[in-house]
Amino acid sequence: MIIKNVLIISDDDKDRLGELNFVAKKFSDNIDAIVFTNKKELEIDVKKAYGINNIPPNSIETILPLASKYDVILTNGTVGAHIGGILTLKLSASCVFGVSEIKYDEFIFSHSAYGDKAVIDYKPEHLPLVLILKEKYFEQLTTNQLMEIEWLECKKDNIEIVKEEKIEKEVELDKAKIVIGGGRGIGSKEGFTILERIAKLFGGVVGASRAAVDNGWISHQYQIGQSGAMLSASLYFAFGISGATQHLSGIKNVKCVVAINKDEEAPIFKRARYNIVADWKDFAMALINELEETNG
Repeated sequence: MIIKNVLIISDDDKDRLGELNFVAKKFSDNIDAIVFTNKKELEIDVKKAYGINNIPPNSIETILPLASKYDVILTNGTVGAHIGGILTLKLSASCVFGVSEIKYDEFIFSHSAYGDKAVIDYKPEHLPLVLILKEKYFEQLTTNQLMEIEWLECKKDNIEIVKEEKIEKEVELDKAKIVIGGGRGIGSKEGFTILERIAKLFGGVVGASRAAVDNGWISHQYQIGQSGAMLSASLYFAFGISGATQHLSGIKNVKCVVAINKDEEAPIFKRARYNIVADWKDFAMALINELEETNG
């Protein structure tokens, strides 16, 4: 299928833009972008970059006239979640959501499902096509090209922003080389102070399962899995984590997993390289003592 042009729709996160730009280049050199930003310039390799200083739900009517001119629309992240489905409906387009792999020559788009236990392939038969990519599954295009923004104004605000608060991320789990994870078996918020000691001794960071986050023992920014961070660490300790499907999906790219659990039938053991059937706290304290002696 011949692709004449591509439109990227994204926020101004460098990693997300880089992934979309990489995929767009595989389809065409005739690429434009609509970016939700307040910056005057962006590092992106496109013909033209449009800027919207508003939220995605308020911008559909502004985006539509432009989007209707393109064969392929690429988006991801929260922007994709907000506008991907609406654009598909308004443009009577084909759509593939959660794309994790692309066979460019065959025009086949893969979507991983059931915690990456199954892969569904889609081959759209008509254009336009809206593709909503999974983050961190594609290479990033790096460029020194600075594009000046041409601003688009939203006609009206359907949603009013009552409060805006920027939360600084304390940790970037997806980039960490060593992660010390805790799950439901940790039993309390206090248990994570022990894991923090181990993380400090290793020069790593703390992570958590969804169960630990849901119990309020640690904030969501530390969550690992489909609804959290996708790890690419060299070493991952899983303390008191049973190994739910969505968590295992988040650690599939980890090189070495060490699992500590009292339940010898815990699913996490099937993924781990080293399986330790023990009380997590007993093992954690023994590990701390050994590391402190080694580090002097």
